[in-house]
Amino acid sequence: MRSTPEDDLSITIRSLERGSPGDTGPPMSLEQVLSTGGRATLATFAGLQVLDSVDGVMFVVFSPEIRDSLGISTAAVGVVGALAGLMVAVAALPLGLLGDRRRRTTIAGVVTLVWAAAAGLLGVVHNLWQAAALRIAVGIGKASEGPIQTSLLVDAYPPTGRGRVLGLHRGGQSLGIVVGPLLAAAFAALIPEENEPWRWAFALLAIPALLLAFAAFRLPEPRRAHVTTSARDAVRKLLKIRTFVLVMVALGVFGMSVTTVPVYLTVVLEEQLGQDAAARGVIMSVSAVGGLIGAALGGALSDRLFRRSPQACVHLAAGALTLLGVGFALQAYAPDVVTYTVIGMITQGMTFAGIIALSLVVAAVTPTEFRATAFALMSVYTGLVGGLGGAVLTGVAEGFWGEQAAVAFSAPLASVLAGLVLVASTRHVRRDIARSGDLR
Repeated sequence: MRSTPEDDLSITIRSLERGSPGDTGPPMSLEQVLSTGGRATLATFAGLQVLDSVDGVMFVVFSPEIRDSLGISTAAVGVVGALAGLMVAVAALPLGLLGDRRRRTTIAGVVTLVWAAAAGLLGVVHNLWQAAALRIAVGIGKASEGPIQTSLLVDAYPPTGRGRVLGLHRGGQSLGIVVGPLLAAAFAALIPEENEPWRWAFALLAIPALLLAFAAFRLPEPRRAHVTTSARDAVRKLLKIRTFVLVMVALGVFGMSVTTVPVYLTVVLEEQLGQDAAARGVIMSVSAVGGLIGAALGGALSDRLFRRSPQACVHLAAGALTLLGVGFALQAYAPDVVTYTVIGMITQGMTFAGIIALSLVVAAVTPTEFRATAFALMSVYTGLVGGLGGAVLTGVAEGFWGEQAAVAFSAPLASVLAGLVLVASTRHVRRDIARSGDLR
């Protein structure tokens, strides 16, 4: 007697509920995982992560020089710097919808070429509007990280090794934050001040970006189901996945903390602990080492937890994001720079460990044909929904109580709420994985 799809679904769910170690396949070493999906794919996208972070950090470090060179105000250069981050959220969904329908390696190559051109041309701008237009273009290039790069990585590598792959990929972001200030300092030391080192720094940054763009064009595209539905139907189908919806809600709430609070913490570092721009750059670099550790350990731990129980990955993310908000509050009242930096390393580690664990769950509950859109929505909810909400919430709190109290209020509130929503999502995880058809 032939089994029905409902019978197969029931069998799969019962298998998941037993927590069978074979749910994602046998254990694989990192070497085996990389040989399956290809080392070049991970190396190319990790390299792009490094460059993205280096670009952002160098813009922050050279902000005073850019301001003086272009004859604009500090507020104006701050707005220009924020445009790239804003465009990451705005461009993510269009790129995700396109990524589900077209070759993602080609999209990655094209947007990286745009990124490279914008970075190089920043070295020859002469006014505010030119700089603003180029930073918008840079943001479009950066927006490929979630919908294009992450979705392709989870499709290219086996489920049993995805956590480690995503950990290495995310680690590139922290590595860029570590290296960025050092590169900026090197350009400032080697190029005479009258020759405006910041222009040379961005112009030369375009060279490795071009090389990585051409490398992206040559990468293989993983096989996946062909999308036959409209963009609206794709989003509608994703919103029927309860785990996915709750993760998006959690990321929107969490984004209120992670996108806005660091700006206030920088002010605290300057006004309460008396650190100038150079010292703040060093502190940022040292704190990013925690992100590297968190990405490596979080990736390996997520793989193990997911094999044992997918809900355990959600619990890891919930705990990490909750502790992140508490850490931000402690940073706001840190008595000295050393304490501030140590807590900063821990919060960076919590951020990467939590996001990697959530990425594994999102990949498992969403069908392959909609994954680019799913990861795009992660960026939208975190950066746009959370960013705007966090700006309002923390801004209102700052008006009443000042920077430190605003951070101590908004960061734990947002992170604890996000953690609670994630815990609530665990009851749907196994059934949603079974329905996604992702077990292989």
